[in-house]
Amino acid sequence: MEERREYQKFCQKIIKAVQENFPEKVHVEIHKIIKNNSLELDSLVILEDDTPMSPNFYLQAYYEEYKKGSSVKALAKQIKRLYTEAVRRGECMEFDWAYENCADHIIFRLVSLEKNKKILQTVPYIPFLDMAVTFYLLIRKDEEGIGSIRISQDLVEKWGLDTGTLFTLARENTERIFPERICSMHSLMRAITDFGEESMNSGTLPQGSTEHIFAGEPFVVTNNNGINGAAVILYPNTLKKVGRILKDDFYLLPSSIHEMLAIPIHAAISEQDLCDMVWEVNRTCVAKEEVLSGSIYRYDQDTETIKVCRKVEV
Repeated sequence: MEERREYQKFCQKIIKAVQENFPEKVHVEIHKIIKNNSLELDSLVILEDDTPMSPNFYLQAYYEEYKKGSSVKALAKQIKRLYTEAVRRGECMEFDWAYENCADHIIFRLVSLEKNKKILQTVPYIPFLDMAVTFYLLIRKDEEGIGSIRISQDLVEKWGLDTGTLFTLARENTERIFPERICSMHSLMRAITDFGEESMNSGTLPQGSTEHIFAGEPFVVTNNNGINGAAVILYPNTLKKVGRILKDDFYLLPSSIHEMLAIPIHAAISEQDLCDMVWEVNRTCVAKEEVLSGSIYRYDQDTETIKVCRKVEV
């Protein structure tokens, strides 16, 4: 209770401090945002008459910096700087929601079905095993990352699209904008060592090698920038390519919403051990909003099908 009161005091202080950083009149407000896996965050937004949209500045993260010693004044200046950069990039202008303007920018993501029940009541989605395919409008993709807006059911109805058509369009766009990246774990780690951690944040992952370095080692299945890369398993040929590389049926482990790990059946790791690996990674290594699933999946090359073979709660 005391922590909650301190957080609320911080929110009021940061609103006032941000307001004071603008000589012109702006509206500084806090909105509730539901992120992936139903994580609710407080977002500070800055609205000006000629910039009707605003980036989201999530106050829980700024509060953690405040508790570590950052002053409210310094955090407010940081928010002002980031907001000014977003305005410069044109991210705060009113967006043209006409279908003709949006069609080439509709993409999809793969998320947990169970953990997103509230969100899925208001958005178009397609169930996929124990996951869900959700749809976004890509606003920005550059060296600093990506910016996107979740597509609502109301918007799809305005466009006059059914979910099947939306999926087909999103799959074409997502595969074009975010090509798959398949490489051995060893070669990926080696590439990161060679090129530095910056390569993980530059918008393009190292290509890596698809040759076996160790028999039975995991392969990373993601996209070319490692953001929301688990969705590449929905591309028409990705899983077939993985099967050809591994020369066997294989398990898929949901490392996070950003990637899957493919492990060949001949690696002779028990399904229970794989479940334990997924449970431990979800519990200790993955942020709450980035958990995808507690299941492990098996892909059969002959039938070209994927199924859930073990599931644990996360």
